[in-house]
Amino acid sequence: MQGRPRDPARDDAIRKAALEIVTERGYRGMSMEGVAARSGVSKQAVYRRYASKGELLLDALDSVGREVFPVPDTGSLRSDLLPMVRAAFELHRYSDKAFSQAVAAEAAQGPDFARLAVESVINPRRDLFRQVIARARERGEVTCPDDDVLIDLIYGPMWYALLFDFDRLTDEYAESITDAVLAAARPA
Repeated sequence: MQGRPRDPARDDAIRKAALEIVTERGYRGMSMEGVAARSGVSKQAVYRRYASKGELLLDALDSVGREVFPVPDTGSLRSDLLPMVRAAFELHRYSDKAFSQAVAAEAAQGPDFARLAVESVINPRRDLFRQVIARARERGEVTCPDDDVLIDLIYGPMWYALLFDFDRLTDEYAESITDAVLAAARPA
């Protein structure tokens, strides 16, 4: 016998509560009990959905990211990449540095969480960049043989800024990173 289907409104309420609490109190101030109280959902319902607060945080971040992450196809690598890099920065500016720092801290504590973060949040975003690069390669705009190097040129500086220099996540910095990727994509 199967139980009741999950209510998407409850899922949304749980994710929203988690994001609000982390913004207000930081990751250490977030608890599953606090999320349950804020969301109006029972503790059991929260624990049925998430094995840990880290897993909950990843799902909350992923849900926000899916709503705001564009994948344009303009026919130009620069015109496709720039709005994606800006959106990635905007997502982190929206969510506050506490989220990214919480993910990094949790990932440093254990390989299982790090693997989950990579598989559920990071790799799907990298795959979107990979799609854009593949289209640009077909148009002859990319000769660099390693897509991961190009993607790392986006994610490396972004994560550094998220952890140590959050104010750097500006549209101008997104433009600089995009231009660096373009230079590496088609080396002279």
